[in-house]
Amino acid sequence: LFFCFRQRQTMPSYKFVLFICLAVTLPLSQTLKLGQTPLSLGPPLGGVPCALGTWSWGNKLLYEYDSSTDDSSILASYDAARSSGINLFDTGDSYGTGKLQGNAERLLKLGYDNEPRSIFNLRPPPIFLSKIAVYPWLLTSAQYHESIMSSRSRLGIKNTSSGPSPKFVPSIHWSPDNYNPFQTGALYEALARCYEEGNCDGVGLSNLGADSLLRACEFFQSRSVPIACNQIQCSLVSDFENDVKPALEVGNEAGVTTLGYSPLGLGLLAGESERTSRGRLRGFVFNKISTSSTGDELLKTVGRIAERKGCTESQVGLNWVKRKGLVVLF
Repeated sequence: LFFCFRQRQTMPSYKFVLFICLAVTLPLSQTLKLGQTPLSLGPPLGGVPCALGTWSWGNKLLYEYDSSTDDSSILASYDAARSSGINLFDTGDSYGTGKLQGNAERLLKLGYDNEPRSIFNLRPPPIFLSKIAVYPWLLTSAQYHESIMSSRSRLGIKNTSSGPSPKFVPSIHWSPDNYNPFQTGALYEALARCYEEGNCDGVGLSNLGADSLLRACEFFQSRSVPIACNQIQCSLVSDFENDVKPALEVGNEAGVTTLGYSPLGLGLLAGESERTSRGRLRGFVFNKISTSSTGDELLKTVGRIAERKGCTESQVGLNWVKRKGLVVLF
């Protein structure tokens, strides 16, 4: 913009207007469309398309969550993510169980409510991608629809006519195909109904392999419901060729964005300090992997690469996921 105004005296008016338009819209070209929806991810963080996950925002088992000590840092991380351009946040109604049911969703609402409200705030609205747990006692589409709407309420989603609001994308959390396939139809029907009622901006999928993803695409296409994404666990400790690549290829062909969650292997690839941090269950998993011959060699290799590149082990792990063609969900 500064360059445009400096040249104002020496260029025709139509060129000046064109330069202004280019200066304003160029940053928008750096965004990434979110699957089949009209939504877009924020500008890539350091060249890496990213989303922020909230699995630990209420999880006592893996992360030993404590609201008295963790909430302030959680809200600070939300604000830092928004300030850096991240606008996609992954959550779930089971991120926080028992008395902490929906805790991550409530914290996301609080983070959004604390955002500055002024004409100078140019942040795009956040996208809250909330996964609905496929509990065995949820059998009908009406039950799943109620779960979706409860999640929407905890996140503070409003109708457009009620003022600014985050975008809402409800998602399945996992596929029940292997133990109760009747639930799949009920859940898909509830997601489609939510979109048709105007209560969401698209739907999400999670932990679907290639075949299940194909069937989901056929169902939602028949209802003209756009699919935002499919989440797959992906890191250097994953079996990429068998567990990730087939679904990634189907997603690419269908225009469904693939998110790679746990890109640092629950923290295993985040450096020595994280590997020795709190969390007894994670510590058990880390110890089992790192003491195996293949796991030990992997960690040493990542360390050598980080040292040679002058970066952190985390950056090595995140970059690997990004170069495989997934959006990094960390």
